[in-house]
Amino acid sequence: MVSLSEVRLRLLDLHKALIDAERRDYERLHGRQSDTDFLEVLVKDPNLSWLGALTALIVRLDEAQEDGEALEEGWIEQVRKLLTLSVASGEFNPKYRQLTQQVPEVLVAHGAVMQALR
Repeated sequence: MVSLSEVRLRLLDLHKALIDAERRDYERLHGRQSDTDFLEVLVKDPNLSWLGALTALIVRLDEAQEDGEALEEGWIEQVRKLLTLSVASGEFNPKYRQLTQQVPEVLVAHGAVMQALR
């Protein structure tokens, strides 16, 4: 049986790995940023908006867990669909696929999420 708390933890690890990768790229171009400054960039920069899909999914999982509610049917499939590495449309998938190929920490975190979904 899939553990919601385990999936959530693995998604948070993945989210952090993605943000860390994007921060390294951003700072390479724009110089070192304080945490506060980068948080503002993360929220406002349209080039980073692709991360919103994963952020929103984590928020939905958190809300369901806090409220003691059952997740909508098919939530596991939603996670798998979002994190697919095959060619798919949408803003999230192309950038995500690219980072799994370029950043080992992202690929490891991806694998941990997939393992938690079993």
